[in-house]
Amino acid sequence: MSDPAPNGLTQSRWPKRIGRLIDAICLVALIAVFMTVIYGFWLRAMWAHGYYLAVAVAILGAFVILIGLAQQAIAARDVATWRDMAEWQIRAARAAAGKSDDEIEPHSAAYYEVLIGTLVAHAEQDEQDIAREHYP
Repeated sequence: MSDPAPNGLTQSRWPKRIGRLIDAICLVALIAVFMTVIYGFWLRAMWAHGYYLAVAVAILGAFVILIGLAQQAIAARDVATWRDMAEWQIRAARAAAGKSDDEIEPHSAAYYEVLIGTLVAHAEQDEQDIAREHYP
């Protein structure tokens, strides 16, 4: 399979190396904020002989936020993967139909019309093939 066409999800004004460095710096800063808040709650809990529930909630909140960030990264990767698969399916459908590969702007409405049309045509063809197998 050839490399997928570049799309808006892979475009950035930063090179990948700098983007990863920025992501790492942001993660370190976020963890530093988490640790500062948790440490502050811990000091308050030690001084007041209470507030241990606040420390537990702060630790739980930090984990929840980090898990949410990881899920966002996974979702962004899944969107890019879905788009690549959809573009591959459109190219495969055109090749199977013998049509030339017209270049459609990926951000236009026509692109999504072709995408939905191709998916519907494949679903109908699969349904007809299954019906022929079961009811000859």
